[in-house]
Amino acid sequence: MFQPSSSGLDVEKRLSDVSELPLTSSPVDPNNSGVIYQSELGARQRRRHFFSPLDPDYARAVNMDAENVLYTSEEDTKIKRKIDNRVLPLIICRIILLQASTFGIHIDNLHTEALQTLEDRTNIGNAHIIPSFNENFVSDAAAYGSKTHTQLFKGITDNNKWTLALSIFYVGYCLLEIPANVLQRHIGANRFFFISLTFWGLSSLSIVYAKGYTALLILRVLLGIGEAGFYAGVIYYLSFWYKRHELAVRISLCMTATYSGAVGGLLAFGLVRAHTPLLDGWQYLYLVEAIPTIIMAFVTLLFLPSFPFSASFFTPREKAIAQARLNRDHKPQSHGGMTGWQGLKAIVIDPNAWMFMSIYASFNVGVATISYFLPTLINDLGFTTINAQGLTVAPYVVGWGMVVLQAWHSDKTRERGWHIIVSCMISFVGYIILATSARRNVGAAYFALFLVVGGLYSLFPLVMSWAANAFSPTSKRGVGTAFIVSISNTVSIASPQIYFDPEDDYVKGHAISAACLFLSMLMAFALRTRLSWLNQINSRRLRAMSDDEKAALPAAIEMNDRDPRYIFMT
Repeated sequence: MFQPSSSGLDVEKRLSDVSELPLTSSPVDPNNSGVIYQSELGARQRRRHFFSPLDPDYARAVNMDAENVLYTSEEDTKIKRKIDNRVLPLIICRIILLQASTFGIHIDNLHTEALQTLEDRTNIGNAHIIPSFNENFVSDAAAYGSKTHTQLFKGITDNNKWTLALSIFYVGYCLLEIPANVLQRHIGANRFFFISLTFWGLSSLSIVYAKGYTALLILRVLLGIGEAGFYAGVIYYLSFWYKRHELAVRISLCMTATYSGAVGGLLAFGLVRAHTPLLDGWQYLYLVEAIPTIIMAFVTLLFLPSFPFSASFFTPREKAIAQARLNRDHKPQSHGGMTGWQGLKAIVIDPNAWMFMSIYASFNVGVATISYFLPTLINDLGFTTINAQGLTVAPYVVGWGMVVLQAWHSDKTRERGWHIIVSCMISFVGYIILATSARRNVGAAYFALFLVVGGLYSLFPLVMSWAANAFSPTSKRGVGTAFIVSISNTVSIASPQIYFDPEDDYVKGHAISAACLFLSMLMAFALRTRLSWLNQINSRRLRAMSDDEKAALPAAIEMNDRDPRYIFMT
C-alpha cells in the first residue's frame, strides 16, 4: 500500500483510488458498512475523573471498522465538510479571542504607546491612557504620594521594564509546550483547551484589578503558562482530523494572527478612548477579551470533539469513514504507540526536527517584532497614535488574504518548501524597503508593511503543516510540533531587543529581521533537498528488496518516518 513511485507524489494521492471505492449494494465483507465492531460495544463508561483518558475500546472499534469500510468520493467530501463546519469554527473563535487580546492589548496598545512616550512623541491620546496604566503598575504603589504624575509616567515606561514584561511571558510558554501536547492526547483536546483558555482568561482578567509592577510580571508569566501548548496543540489536534495535503489551508484559517491583529487593532482604536469612574480604557481592553475567552472555554469543553471516534455529530459509519480517510494517509492514533518521553528522544536525534526549528526560529524574529512594533512603525511615518492603531488593520487584512492563498496553493500542489521560500522572499523585500525608504517615502514604507505582514504570517501554517507531515508516529508528531514552537520561541525573549535604534528609523532592526529571513530561506531549501534525497534513498531501498523482504517488513499500526515505505512531503 505504501510503495513509493518514482514521481515522488504524496502517499495519500496514490492511495485515493483504494480509499474511495464505490460502495456496492452487496458487499462481500459485511464490515464494508463500517459499523460492525462499533455495534458490538456496550454503553460507554463514564470517565472516573477529569484527567482520565478516553475509552480505548471505542477508538479500537472505530479503527477496526475503518480498515474495511468502503465509501464514495461524495461521502469523503461530505465528511470533510462536516468537520469543517463543526470543528474549525470552534478553533477559529478561540484563536481570534486569544490572539486579538495578545496583539491588540498586550502589545499594540500598551507597549507601543510606552515606546512612543520614551521617544517624546506622545499626543493627547496616549497621554490620557498611559499615565493611568503606569500609575496602576508603578514599581512601588506606596510611592504615589511622593512622586509627581510626570515622574510616575516616565518611570514605568523605562524600556528595560517593558522588554522584561514582554519577554517574561515566554518563560512558562516555552517550558510547558511539550508537556502540554502530551497531556492533550491523554485527556482529550476539549478538556485540555478548557484548562488552557480558563487559566489564560482568569490571568488576563486579573490584570484589570492588579496593582504594581511585580503583579504585572507575575501575571505575564501566568499568561504564558495558560497559552503553553495552545498553538502547537491546535496543529497536533488538526492532524487527527485532516489528511496531510488538507492541513496547510486549515491551519492558515485557524492559526494566522492577521485577522486577530486586525480585530485587536480595531478594539484598541475604539476602547483606548474609553474612560469612566470605574475603569480606564486599558482595563476595558482586557475585560472585553478575558470574559469571552472564559465563556469560550466552557463552549469548547461541551462541544469540541477530541477525536473522530468520539464525535457525537458523526454516525457510526461516518466515524469509520473519517478514521479511514486518515488511516490511508498517515494513521494518527489516539492511544498507544510511543510515550511522550520516547517521542522526545526520537525528535532530539532527528536532524529534520532541528532544521524545522531553525526555519521557524529565524522567521519568528520578524513575527515577534512586527507584532510588537507595527503601530510604532506606522506612527513613525507621521501618523498620530490613535490613527496608527487604526492603520494597523489594513496590513493585517491584506496579509490574511496572502496567508490563505499561499496555504491553499500549497495544499493543492502538495508542496511546502518552495512556498516557504517565496513567503520568506516577500517579507525579505518588505524589510529591505523599510530599511532604505522609511520616512523618505511614506507610501513605499507603508506598502512594505503589507509585504512584511503577509509574508511572515503565511510562514506559520506552511512550516507547521510541513512539520506535521514529516513526523510519524503520532506521539513523535505531537512532541515534534511542540518542540519546534517551544525552542523557537525562546528567540522571542530577545527579539524585541533588535529594535534598539529609534533615532535611526530602526534601520538596524529591519536589517536583522531581513537577515533572519534570508537564513530561513536557506534552511528551507536545505530541508527540501534533504527530504527529497531521503525519498530517493527509500525508493532505491525498496526496489532493491526481494518480495520476501518486503513481506517481512512490519505491518505497523502507524508508519514510522524511518520506515523505507514512508514518503516525506517536500
